[in-house]
Amino acid sequence: MATIDILCVIDTNGLMKRAKDTGTLSTPINLAAVDASTDTFVFMICDGQYACNNQGKSELMINANVGDTVRWTITDPSTGLTPGEDSKSFSCILYNFKSGGEGTVLTTPVLNSAPAISYYNSLTSITTPVAAAYMCSSWNSSIVATGNIQYDWAFQVVDNATGEVVGYYTWDPYINVKKAPVTSMAETV
Repeated sequence: MATIDILCVIDTNGLMKRAKDTGTLSTPINLAAVDASTDTFVFMICDGQYACNNQGKSELMINANVGDTVRWTITDPSTGLTPGEDSKSFSCILYNFKSGGEGTVLTTPVLNSAPAISYYNSLTSITTPVAAAYMCSSWNSSIVATGNIQYDWAFQVVDNATGEVVGYYTWDPYINVKKAPVTSMAETV
């Protein structure tokens, strides 16, 4: 069975400049209240072999088979970077998955945290990779049927300079799970 990674990228600098309300943990602000098009702030992508539609928007259609795993992670373009003159550095944390269709297409996502490793350019030799270890959290769900499911993800925006949560937001993407063609059966790790 395949693991289909879905990365949700949030433009938090744009969001925090435009949002008039920051919400609360129990009542996050729907991104559509900030901008009618949630595509302004959310960009969902997956490995190309599983994508059925144009990636990089707030909705995503995937090819999958019953038994496949969907694994969501979230980031921001500025995560971990030193703030710029016109930007801040934020992190995003997913929480509070909701769907009336849980159990029909997807199981309820479960939070996992695991050690991860990433590589970056060495300052002394730009073509020599240097490893950086960190902890990564993801939300995992199993595909139980093909079909269409509307769901909500809430997320917190954390100021990297202070560790303070500065906003709570939600958006309501959907996944339209189509039976994967035989050629996309390779597992993605």
